[in-house]
Amino acid sequence: MLAATPATAVQLTHACLGAGFDAVVPASWGDELIAARVLDRLKRTDGPMLQCSCPRVQDRLAAHGDAIEPMLICTVSPVVAAAEYLRALYAPARPVVTFAGACPGGASDTIDRWIQPAELFAELADRGIVAGAQPTEFDVLPPDRRRFHSEPGGLPCRAVLHQHHPALLAVEVDDQDFVTAVGQHLLGEQRMLLDVAAAVGCACAGAVAGASATLARARVREHEPPRAPSPVVDHAVPVALDADLPRVRVAAPAPARVSAPVEAAPVAALATVSAPSPAPVESIRRRSPPGLPRPVFGAAPRTSRADGRVLPRAYVARRRSSPRGMKSISSEPRASQPVASPRERLWWAAGGLIAGAVLVLLALLVR
Repeated sequence: MLAATPATAVQLTHACLGAGFDAVVPASWGDELIAARVLDRLKRTDGPMLQCSCPRVQDRLAAHGDAIEPMLICTVSPVVAAAEYLRALYAPARPVVTFAGACPGGASDTIDRWIQPAELFAELADRGIVAGAQPTEFDVLPPDRRRFHSEPGGLPCRAVLHQHHPALLAVEVDDQDFVTAVGQHLLGEQRMLLDVAAAVGCACAGAVAGASATLARARVREHEPPRAPSPVVDHAVPVALDADLPRVRVAAPAPARVSAPVEAAPVAALATVSAPSPAPVESIRRRSPPGLPRPVFGAAPRTSRADGRVLPRAYVARRRSSPRGMKSISSEPRASQPVASPRERLWWAAGGLIAGAVLVLLALLVR
């Protein structure tokens, strides 16, 4: 929808219908399903939780899933939820579902065809269809594009969230370097819902290249109608919305063959990533800048819950010492200093007391 501007969503729908599609369904239907599922999951939690509905977020958290999985609400992406919902509505018939958008969830088996927005516009141009020249109104009642539960990307809207969970705080972390901020929140006890989708470039949340993540969702809402007073999708339709976090699989290489008398060198283990998204985890994971490593002070923190789980090192708040306060560390070993015995320390203390008494007497004589 954003890629079609200045054409409106109504004009884009008319263009797609003119190209031969039987129905044009807004992706916000998937957002509504995901938001309602997240609200339901929050009923059974009493601490900080992190929503994980975007494939990009899942890839970034895959390496730390074992440590923070109990604090994650993992669901399918909104586009997959919308496709599953359509299949349930059309059953037993099986329509051909085409998704036009940049979300990596388009690679799901639920979607028959995934095209980028530029490909859709190229197909429309080949048919002589210009979206901006289409009507701006509908002759018949179209699929409802309004929202009730959700924000773009499947995050529950604050009004509905506070209605169901008045004491719960919603926090949208929009900084790309979100690891430290999320780690601090997960270590706390306050009941909150964290979201980092816009920070990692979630297309469903409106994040586009070169634009601020803070305004991502606001840009999408500018092109949408006002909120609906009631749900716009049927939440009684059975749709599988829960998902598992991708796992990182570590495989050790086969031992090297070494001919005697050469001594074999140790071989490091290789890590391979298993994830549903075509983009590997390492390609989007933030790398540390070159140079000296930053020191991490203290032991690995544990969660404040009774189970005392240890969070991964990536979620430890790191504090860089000031250059003025940084002490130089010599590589040469220090010589051991002799330790005084208890008797010697007693004599030193008595001598100090006697010396102090003598100084007081001298001061009195001088007066």
